[in-house]
Amino acid sequence: METMTTKEAAAHIGVCVNTLRKYVHEEELPVLRFPGRRKWTFRKDLVDEWVKKRSQPEVVVMSAERTPKDYGKLRVLTP
Repeated sequence: METMTTKEAAAHIGVCVNTLRKYVHEEELPVLRFPGRRKWTFRKDLVDEWVKKRSQPEVVVMSAERTPKDYGKLRVLTP
């Protein structure tokens, strides 16, 4: 099991550290947090799995309501 620091994880997926923090808080990127420590630890296999899952296209059938989570997904409009 290979682990990465915050900077290493950000470099691994090609984003800045602030974007990585946003992914943890808003996009459910898996992170290990240990009691009494402020540093985050990322497991490389879990980060790779998260990136692979996010890179798969999704089809969403549109309804009257839109949510911010629907942004960027393929949409199918129904009559």
